[in-house]
Amino acid sequence: MADKIEESFGLATKLIFGKSFLPLEKYSEWLRARIPAGKTVKSALGKGTVYLPDYGFFKSIPNDKAVSFEESERASSKKAIKIGDSSLDSVLPQLKDFAYFVPTFVEGRNIEVANAAVYIDCANVRDSFDPFTTKKSAYNFSVMDSEALFGCYRITKSNFLIHCYNCVKVQRCFEMDSAINCSDSLFCHNVEGLENCMFCFNTKSKKYAIGNLEVGREKYFEVKKAVIDYIVGGLEADGRLGFDIYDVLAAGKSRLKR
Repeated sequence: MADKIEESFGLATKLIFGKSFLPLEKYSEWLRARIPAGKTVKSALGKGTVYLPDYGFFKSIPNDKAVSFEESERASSKKAIKIGDSSLDSVLPQLKDFAYFVPTFVEGRNIEVANAAVYIDCANVRDSFDPFTTKKSAYNFSVMDSEALFGCYRITKSNFLIHCYNCVKVQRCFEMDSAINCSDSLFCHNVEGLENCMFCFNTKSKKYAIGNLEVGREKYFEVKKAVIDYIVGGLEADGRLGFDIYDVLAAGKSRLKR
């Protein structure tokens, strides 16, 4: 599993930055910076493990009451108590004898999925919550019909993305938020139909644009080279970048400063 995900990350970074960055583990902390984390605990019944996302009600599930999906039938077979005329005070202590939580949901055909919760028809996916029909990806939250996503949130029908959020039909992009039908772009927000653009906001149907201004192919790639060189330098040195799309939008001090 790790090899396929590693290969996918290497290809994604090659397409976006012009250079493959491996191993994936070196960049894991940076990739998951905007994604709810999770932990793996031993199943309270039988063998196996349970992945508990650090999100919503999942955070409140006691480690010793979490049961793996494979043991869900066993958990449901535990006999409940009979309340009768018992008081609530007498009933509550008995809950520990049959109350268990199965925090995940799995359906379809899944291959090499690890440290994930609520997934359907995935292949080579790990450290993710709510991935559907997705492959060769890691550190994601709620993604569907996609491939090669890393550190992404709410993505549909997209491929080869790093740190992208709320996007549909986006390809080979980095640090995009609220984008649709875009390709080969970075650091853009609330955009549609962009191709080879940087630092564009609240706009659509542009090509070779910087800050919403179309500058032409030659000038665009001249500036892009300088930006990519800076990004590559940071990733090579520290395994992370000191700012992201939300820092750019806020125009304030980076919360991801290295």
